[in-house]
Amino acid sequence: MESIALNTESASISIVIASKGRPDILSETIESLHRQTLKPAKIIVVVPSNEDLPTKPLGDDVSYLVGFHGLTLQRNRGIETIPNTVKYVGCFDDDVELRSDYLEQAAAFMDANVSVMGISGHMLADGGISRQEAKELIASYELDGHSRGGFFSRGKHHILYGCNMIIRHAVLNYERFDENLPFYSYGEDYDMSVRLERYGLIGKFDGCIGVHLATPGGRVSELLRGYSFVANNWYFLKKRVVHLPLVLAWPRFVLICVGKSILTSLWNLIRGDRSLDWSGRLKGHLLAVTDIFAGRCHPERIKQL
Repeated sequence: MESIALNTESASISIVIASKGRPDILSETIESLHRQTLKPAKIIVVVPSNEDLPTKPLGDDVSYLVGFHGLTLQRNRGIETIPNTVKYVGCFDDDVELRSDYLEQAAAFMDANVSVMGISGHMLADGGISRQEAKELIASYELDGHSRGGFFSRGKHHILYGCNMIIRHAVLNYERFDENLPFYSYGEDYDMSVRLERYGLIGKFDGCIGVHLATPGGRVSELLRGYSFVANNWYFLKKRVVHLPLVLAWPRFVLICVGKSILTSLWNLIRGDRSLDWSGRLKGHLLAVTDIFAGRCHPERIKQL
């Protein structure tokens, strides 16, 4: 693989991982970060309780913040601990496996492209895969022709993928994750991406390789997830954080966020799909629609459901 010239002093990066209820999986993700050719200045793990932490020591570069619950809240508390001298902030889920040069490639690319505010990498798989299988998949992967990959900032790639995001630290002095999105914070990556686009480019960079295990466990119920699919998009629309002009964003919300969500859940329920609690998800969709007409629809309503 072609080496990348990188000033490691100027390319410092710290990592924030929000986690809950999966200490063993979290521990393996931290080990993946320890194998990076560009070592993180700090790995900040933010969890609701001490029971969410790995039992084995993970090194002096790992610090823990305990007592915070909710993805956006956890990420913001972690970001607040990072000094301004650190150039980049990585926000990762607790169940990713990264190729050893992921951070090095990210820093080199963003150093060379100052107009880029944030990137997500190329995930070779997204769920349905074990940690060992993820390592083997990464080891066998070869990028076509050149090591640095391509950068894509249009279409579906203009939204960062919340499981792996590298964001320029300076812009996080102006934008933070929206703490009105509680618990698993559906759409937090969409919300942040739309706001980051006000400052520069964001997109997918194929030089950063990883796998998202999408491991089940530590997650919210399908009732709350179904409510959030509708309510959070309603909230984004109301605060005008949308990727389309409002004249198009409103019909998109009705047709896609409401109509398609309800029909998909209803169809899977009718055909007897047991992979998810489709009844709970459908109920969540319908509760959100009812709340819209009642004037009380808001992401934080899931705390009361």
